[in-house]
Amino acid sequence: MNIRAIIQKIKSSFTHHEELSNETVLSFLHVLESVREEGASCDEIYARIDEYVENEVDKKDAAQLMPLIREHLDLCPECCEEYEALLDVLDKTSKD
Repeated sequence: MNIRAIIQKIKSSFTHHEELSNETVLSFLHVLESVREEGASCDEIYARIDEYVENEVDKKDAAQLMPLIREHLDLCPECCEEYEALLDVLDKTSKD
């Protein structure tokens, strides 16, 4: 199950006027943390991030082609920083 599906499931179980209890929020954070732990490791992402970025530079839907990497990038600031730096470098070199 991806992060968007988890969030949608939680949102659909509450009305807009209900206040989320601390217990609900903590449960939600626990689910997100377990998803992160079960997903790809930073080492695995680092090994394939260049392929992900190349797909984006080539105007392919990298998120659809490599959904676990996209989910990891959404959750991991360190890997996301690496991704953004690599994307920036490739964007600049492709324009030259």
